Amino acid sequence: MKKLLLAIAFFAIGLVYIVIRGGTYKAEYNLYFQEADPSLVDVRVVDGSEVVSVSEVRLEDNVIKYTVTALSEGKAEVFITIADNTDNVQFYYVNKLGFITEGSKLGQCTGGNIMVFLLILYVVIILISYIRQLWANSKKDYYTYHNVTVLGIIIFLIAVIINNLFFCFHSNGLVDFISGVLNTANAHLIISIPIAFVTALLVLVSNIILIKKEGLRKKNLIGTFFSLLLLVSLIIPVFIERWFQMQTLLDVHKENGIGHLVEIIVTGYCYCLVAYFVVILESTIIIGIRSAHRRLAFDKDYILILGCMMRKDGTPTPLLKGRADAAIKFANMQKKATGKDIIFVPSGGKGGNEPISESECISNYLVSCGIDESRILKEDKSTNTYENFMFSVDKIKEDGRVSDPKIAFATTGYHVFRSGFIASRNGVKAEGVGSKTKKYFWINAFIRELIATMHYEKKQHLIVALVLFVLVAYMGTVVFLSHVI
Repeated sequence: MKKLLLAIAFFAIGLVYIVIRGGTYKAEYNLYFQEADPSLVDVRVVDGSEVVSVSEVRLEDNVIKYTVTALSEGKAEVFITIADNTDNVQFYYVNKLGFITEGSKLGQCTGGNIMVFLLILYVVIILISYIRQLWANSKKDYYTYHNVTVLGIIIFLIAVIINNLFFCFHSNGLVDFISGVLNTANAHLIISIPIAFVTALLVLVSNIILIKKEGLRKKNLIGTFFSLLLLVSLIIPVFIERWFQMQTLLDVHKENGIGHLVEIIVTGYCYCLVAYFVVILESTIIIGIRSAHRRLAFDKDYILILGCMMRKDGTPTPLLKGRADAAIKFANMQKKATGKDIIFVPSGGKGGNEPISESECISNYLVSCGIDESRILKEDKSTNTYENFMFSVDKIKEDGRVSDPKIAFATTGYHVFRSGFIASRNGVKAEGVGSKTKKYFWINAFIRELIATMHYEKKQHLIVALVLFVLVAYMGTVVFLSHVI
């Protein structure tokens, strides 16, 4: 509600400023390479002399300049004549509030660029509020998919600001600035298409490597399907826009026809919706990488090591070894920085085709690395990440060495954020450290995170989609009506 009231206040300020300054309009007509004799240049009102008057006509640097003054509400036609030949017709509107616009009801006007400045200021204020929200949320609970959504909105707002900075200095038309907002999504997608194409190729290559090394399984094909979906999603708005231009069901070429309005709203909404999807993907990647490389405070009492598949001989795979190494590295850093030891909690039960429990496998590796068994607390019943946390916390409580323990967990880098989310969602306060892994694993991991974000935040995404439709429909209608009225 506060954001809405602020938007109304900014609009009112801009409108008052335009009304105060808009009674006169300094018009220009560029002749470009056409030569003209100043004595033969004539600018006059041919229809609507009771609406506007023209004065101070002059030719400067091959640009005809003149002043238009409002007399009464209405529409006027101004002819610009060079050497007795009518060269151009300009339309001017005097609004009920007394300000002049050129070309349409919401065209160029004196002081109109204040709307662009106020828009950017408003977006900056909203942007700051979301940044503060993300900062507060991250301190309270970093591992929540809502942070991914908020970061995606932040990225989109930054794109709006960058895209509309141009209009601050090159336009004072209200329609231009509204169109600039609508074109933000288009611009973001145009930039994203070549990046997405390269990304899709990299995803395809990484999936081929993954399948070659890990086998042909459904989960190993996620990246391939997603890369195709991404490319199709980015191209769909372009095809829809092209379809509107080619189809015969609606006449979209008539500027004041209903078909043109439908085209503006549908194509604008498609661009905005796909752009929103892209920024959520971007924010997923950013937070995923950030999660794997966060620096934790050196005050931890326990560190969980989340289990995964081992070798047939009971020794850790590189993936499992990497998780244990990450835990050892953090423990050593904490010891060096504060002198505080940490208790290792290797977590994972015994699978049907495994010779020993994952916990036992990790524990054996820790001992081989010089970790004393007194600092190892095994949890050997869990079968998934949820149970890793819940059963390990029960073990820590039973251990009783620390009354209010601070917990960390070690897992593969791409798995940190989702593991943290599972822990947080089930009331376990823990921070993660990530181990290095094969690059071809990351692609599928980020895609899983995106799917999880879309699932867990589906209500928020539906609200954003609805708000985007309302905004696009409103702004598209304003642009349409400016040419109709």
